[in-house]
Amino acid sequence: MLDVPVTDLLKVRLSRRADDAVVIEIYLRYPTPVLTGVPADRTPLPVLIAEHDVPAAAEIVERINSQILAGQRIDVTAPDLNPPAPTWAESGPTRADVERAAQRMSQRRDTGGAVTALNRYVTAEEYVLETAVAIAHSPVGGGLGLLAATTERLLFISLDPDDPFAHELPIPAVLWARTTEGAPSAPGEVGARGQSGMDVHDGNITLHFSGAERADIDRVTCAVNFAVRRDSADGAAGPADPGVAQLYSEWELLVERHSLGMVDDAQFQRYGRGILRSLPDGG
Repeated sequence: MLDVPVTDLLKVRLSRRADDAVVIEIYLRYPTPVLTGVPADRTPLPVLIAEHDVPAAAEIVERINSQILAGQRIDVTAPDLNPPAPTWAESGPTRADVERAAQRMSQRRDTGGAVTALNRYVTAEEYVLETAVAIAHSPVGGGLGLLAATTERLLFISLDPDDPFAHELPIPAVLWARTTEGAPSAPGEVGARGQSGMDVHDGNITLHFSGAERADIDRVTCAVNFAVRRDSADGAAGPADPGVAQLYSEWELLVERHSLGMVDDAQFQRYGRGILRSLPDGG
């Protein structure tokens, strides 16, 4: 009798034995569960299938393997980040996430034009997390602007009416963000120093933004790092299948135990065959 979660299964496949019997072979991710009174030792559990049930068995195998694959995905616990639908007025679209983020800023004077532009720039696939007023340094561009962290991008929108521009950095290109204070001078960093701000690193250069309000910059920094972790973790693979190195280590231990008489010939053949057949087969 087998009673294990699907997440403990390595793979399931339909096979025909040498005696022409058809079996569903159930491979376990770990060699320790007890099957038919003895440890599995990588040996698959065979389930005998009647010839006329082979089509149904093939469908069952496909469904189980699909569940195994689905079980290897991690669901990231996160707030509801579905982008809200905009409301439209004469000045253009307005989104609730943009307005909430702007209202959390300590410094909101003279940012109306940039907030209006941000409402137009955001896409239907991204959610605006935090905003702050900041000074961008080269190579982003100079001057005061609105810094916005979304689930997809880091945006900088200039507040200078005589020199309007916007700069974007996709979140998948960001490695990390951190708050700064003082005047560090690490090699490869870009921009002037002297007040608290945020560094954003993309693996090549470090962009620097100076902030008048430390609390606002802290929130944007946390939002960028949250978006980076969310992008890298959402849908990532769960517990890894036993790799070739792990299976080889099990083989070496099996050989050693067999040479010491701790495992008899029948056990050695059974476990060894199970290790061999647990190797990745691309199927």
